[in-house]
Amino acid sequence: MKNYYLVLLVILLLASCKKEIKKNSLSLEENKIEKIRAFLNKRASKDSLHGVVLIGKNDKILLHEAHGYIDLDSMDKHTLNTPMGQASLGKMFTAISIMQLESEGKIDLEDLASHYLDDIENPTIRDSVKIKHLLSHTSGMGSYWKELRASDEIKGDKLDFIYSLVKNDSLLSPVGKGFGYSNSGFILLGKIIEAVSGTKYTDYVNRNIFNKSEMKDSEIKVSAGGGKGTAEDLWRFGQALKKGKLLAESKLEIMTQKQSDVGYGYGFMLNESNGITSFGHNGGFWNGEKLGIAAYFFILDNGYTIISLSNRNPDLGGIGAQLTEILVSREGQ
Repeated sequence: MKNYYLVLLVILLLASCKKEIKKNSLSLEENKIEKIRAFLNKRASKDSLHGVVLIGKNDKILLHEAHGYIDLDSMDKHTLNTPMGQASLGKMFTAISIMQLESEGKIDLEDLASHYLDDIENPTIRDSVKIKHLLSHTSGMGSYWKELRASDEIKGDKLDFIYSLVKNDSLLSPVGKGFGYSNSGFILLGKIIEAVSGTKYTDYVNRNIFNKSEMKDSEIKVSAGGGKGTAEDLWRFGQALKKGKLLAESKLEIMTQKQSDVGYGYGFMLNESNGITSFGHNGGFWNGEKLGIAAYFFILDNGYTIISLSNRNPDLGGIGAQLTEILVSREGQ
């Protein structure tokens, strides 16, 4: 019996050593992916992860996983191809559309919004708010939720309707004096895209962003966001953006330069962590019910792309910050 326990102890020690050797033999990148996988599994086991996560580096997908349920009533499980709400991630598509038109010489970022929208009557907006202010959230405009709730007929997915509510709003802060996140400002950008291109906003985005990026399962509602799509489609979007299929590199550089007192460029959030910079956008929506939206898309300058889509309250479903923290960590830390 004593020999039996001795043999068992040796086996356990060998297994432990083998596991440690395997762990040490993994590259830094492989260790990060394994750490992310363990983090996701832990969250899923606690019923606090419902959605799809995709991690890639350069042009290779390293992790693509689905966890949890689409709907708590039917208990249908997420798959890798589940289209999910993306909320304010759509602002990237709007900003890129504006910059495409700027590249064609059809607009100038220094132009007043009223140069293209002749039904703006509020003199402050009409005479002061430029396209660059709308793109950088420095227009002083608000976010239209109060106006939408107060309207007789709620059409939150209709660009013309929302525009009618906000085009003559009073400003919340002086134009160009500081950052103030504004969904209303991006509604004006959508109407400018329509005025300049002669096409509906959704048609323009479908043709000039989704099609060029081969995004087959995505849709956009209004220019402030509200669309949906798959994590893989967002991966394709990131690849197209990095490879210059949507914009010249020089234009993307302009969009990812800080434009105010916070980390925001033109339609892109800008972050820095552990010496690694990144650009992209997050999005969230929750109306107090069981489900919500927590979306995250960022491209890091160390080559990684992080995509996380969840259909839960953003406070519960948002994991982008934790994923970023893992991917910017350095060896030995």
